[in-house]
Amino acid sequence: MGKKLKMISFSSLAVLILGIIVYFSVTGIDAQEVDLSVQQEKINEYANPEVFITAESLHQLMEDDAKDVVVIGTMDERGGAIPGSFEVWRPNYSGTDAYPYGGMANSIEEMEALLGSFGVKEDTTIVTYAANDQHDSARLFWQLEMLGHEDVRLLDGGINVWIGAGYETSDPEEIGIRPETAYEAPDFNEEAFNASLETVKEAVDNERYLILDTRAKDEEEGSTTLSGAEGPGKIKGSTFIEYSEATAEDGTIKPLDELEEIYGDVLSKDQTVISYCQSGVRSAYTWLVLTHAMGHEEALNYDGSWIEWSYGVYQDEDSDMIEKTENHE
Repeated sequence: MGKKLKMISFSSLAVLILGIIVYFSVTGIDAQEVDLSVQQEKINEYANPEVFITAESLHQLMEDDAKDVVVIGTMDERGGAIPGSFEVWRPNYSGTDAYPYGGMANSIEEMEALLGSFGVKEDTTIVTYAANDQHDSARLFWQLEMLGHEDVRLLDGGINVWIGAGYETSDPEEIGIRPETAYEAPDFNEEAFNASLETVKEAVDNERYLILDTRAKDEEEGSTTLSGAEGPGKIKGSTFIEYSEATAEDGTIKPLDELEEIYGDVLSKDQTVISYCQSGVRSAYTWLVLTHAMGHEEALNYDGSWIEWSYGVYQDEDSDMIEKTENHE
């Protein structure tokens, strides 16, 4: 009898592993197994633990009929989704055509319409998630908080840990279905979350600010220019800490003590931190880590980031911005 149970258990495990391998080959989403209790203990040490959620807690939340929950995946058509969730990609929330360059956050009216189409109400719990790399989830999270929505959470480790925990996925076309609402942003406050171009100009060589370049090393050095930017370079005097430094091997955010080792030597509670990248996505992840994990109260994400800054340098030929730019042609 014991041998039979072991064989059944082994067979079930083999089927699960095979399913994960097949899922990855089809979707490109790598399953990540984490100890959910250890993950929750890590989250509890963060400055704002209520912001982060494990796969187990999200599953329980979605199963509770008494809870009003909207789950939104930023998935770039990867295939596979958390059942019942809504799927969006950058053009849906950061694709406004109000600027001569791309990547800027959509208007408050556009965001209200998007959330209304998902049936979001003012007291709805919104959970964002991504796949493989969590910066897009953080970017949407940042925009939702800028709207003043009170209960916004991020799935730590994204759909990867959801799959690793053994929970089911669905076809992205099988999106959530809810009655539409006339959603209105509760307390839109751009200045508290976004660094404007003028603010960043003021921050250069200003001891009251710390500018963090969160891009890849070759971008920071100027040897690589990604599509969308007008040329290479970096904002003068910025400190380089790539956003991925805050991510553990399993795709979750690192524990608080490790984050303090990464950022502790450069952070000062008396400074306002401005994070930037190519288009405000990777830097939104750094902003999330600094504010909600580490509790740094004075932090802004530069929405325009290098795309907007490089436009001013190379297209507008702004002499002030050229003087405040390094590693450029």
